[in-house]
Amino acid sequence: MSQIDPFVRLICEGDKTEPNYLIGYLRDLGLRQPGIAYKPKDNSPRGVAREAKLKYQEALSLKIPRDKIFIAAVFDRDNHAGVSDAFEMLRESPIMVAFSNICFEFWILLHFERATRPFSNCEEVIGFIHKSHDPNYGKSNDHYSDFARKYRPRFQMPNGSMINTGNMIINLSGKKIHSPRYTSLCKRLKR
Repeated sequence: MSQIDPFVRLICEGDKTEPNYLIGYLRDLGLRQPGIAYKPKDNSPRGVAREAKLKYQEALSLKIPRDKIFIAAVFDRDNHAGVSDAFEMLRESPIMVAFSNICFEFWILLHFERATRPFSNCEEVIGFIHKSHDPNYGKSNDHYSDFARKYRPRFQMPNGSMINTGNMIINLSGKKIHSPRYTSLCKRLKR
């Protein structure tokens, strides 16, 4: 019997930062598939959720066993409308949600420090990264490869674990999301 490769798709709200980082991470794990992480035409949180559901259905139509399908919707707060709707759309599905508040750059910051201070917007997070850790940080850089090269063998994701405990309150029925700082990427990437 032949081995069935996993069907992995990471549907990203961001154009470069998230796909570049996630492709690097998966490449490091030995997973190299074309089109593994990308931004859909409608990259709003709802659009990402819709695309993720379509990719899951595509995998099923290709007769991929459910235990070999890994689809993630990767989006952040970043002042986007429809975040709670995207959570609601995916609540009953097997699709993983990798969510960061306030933005994906908060996840990048966690590689440098155990960040606990609140940020009001993504530009503030990026400014803090520039000032305190990496003056060359840019959204389109290949962050994962840079981190892995600079910080191996101690390159880990320990700071993300601390943020994932008790910092997210989602009230889907009331369509409210309250979270001063949060990322679920640590939990999702370790799976």
